[in-house]
Amino acid sequence: MDDDSALEEEISKIPEHTFFHKLDDEENLQSSDIETYMNKCSDCSSNTSIKEYSRKVIRNYIRYKEYVSDKSPTKYCRYLKHWLFREKYKFQSHNTHHKDSWDKCIPFIWKELEKSHDDSGKKCNFDKENYPNAIVNMRRYLDDFCSIKEYLGEIEKIKLDRNKCLFYNKKMYSHIKIILRLIASISYNTNIKASYFTLDEKCSFSNFDKTFPEITCPSNCSPCNSEPPVAKGEALCSSTENEPDPRTDVPDKIVDEHGISNCSPTGIILSSTTTLLITVLVFFILYKFSPFGSWLFNRLSKQNKSLKNLEDEINGNISEFPLKVIERNHENMRNYIGYEAQ
Repeated sequence: MDDDSALEEEISKIPEHTFFHKLDDEENLQSSDIETYMNKCSDCSSNTSIKEYSRKVIRNYIRYKEYVSDKSPTKYCRYLKHWLFREKYKFQSHNTHHKDSWDKCIPFIWKELEKSHDDSGKKCNFDKENYPNAIVNMRRYLDDFCSIKEYLGEIEKIKLDRNKCLFYNKKMYSHIKIILRLIASISYNTNIKASYFTLDEKCSFSNFDKTFPEITCPSNCSPCNSEPPVAKGEALCSSTENEPDPRTDVPDKIVDEHGISNCSPTGIILSSTTTLLITVLVFFILYKFSPFGSWLFNRLSKQNKSLKNLEDEINGNISEFPLKVIERNHENMRNYIGYEAQ
């Protein structure tokens, strides 16, 4: 198994990632605990379209309680809500005539589930925000990357391990690419809030440099073990004992140019590509979601409108001067076209 495969296997076992990927299974959906909560909500138990989703919500919140018994609940709560918003979008897409069933049932059940953690400080508060689906996915990928970065360790330690460093940069590049694609899919008239791009102080677009630090990896250059060659001058013509040795203007030591570096360009290409993607992402967010973007859009629209008005005015002026063709000049027997303004 190569280094990348080993690291991929390691991060697949990150606890919050394991928790998230188990939320879709079909285990324990008929337990007595689930029935207890279902019976408290008539909208959930009587409506067949929402019943399946309700059972999974209850089962997964119970799992959340088990996972956070001896751990910090913050990340698990976020991942539970990533899953919940994804399920909400799925339900409303498949049940276009019963979209309101989600809002009637799930918040009520969630409130009942929260009561089990009222005094523990580990309850997962319901999020009423109406995120667009692209934002839901973007937030989950942002969370994934921050978990991977935290698992790999401090930046200074990553710098010392070439394989881990290259793996980190590859993950950063792929996650930024996906996040940029998701943001680009959001329609221009969608209401976007700055809070959508912040998960916590260590995982936020508002703190971009700390969330996505670019790391320069150590090279894989092997130092030259042999002694550098020494230049030796040779006389080009014979000399007598009384003549001085021929002059050789050559340095005592010549550095072996092949020993300087045999580095692979992969690291350089990856670093350049990552920098370009980060730059594009920052400017895209500024254009699409900041006052600067609105100002630039309005300014370009005004310029286009002014150019169109100017073009119409020019075409109107030209149309006021029709051409009059004079067929022949009999005096010099040559044909010509004359222009007269009316």
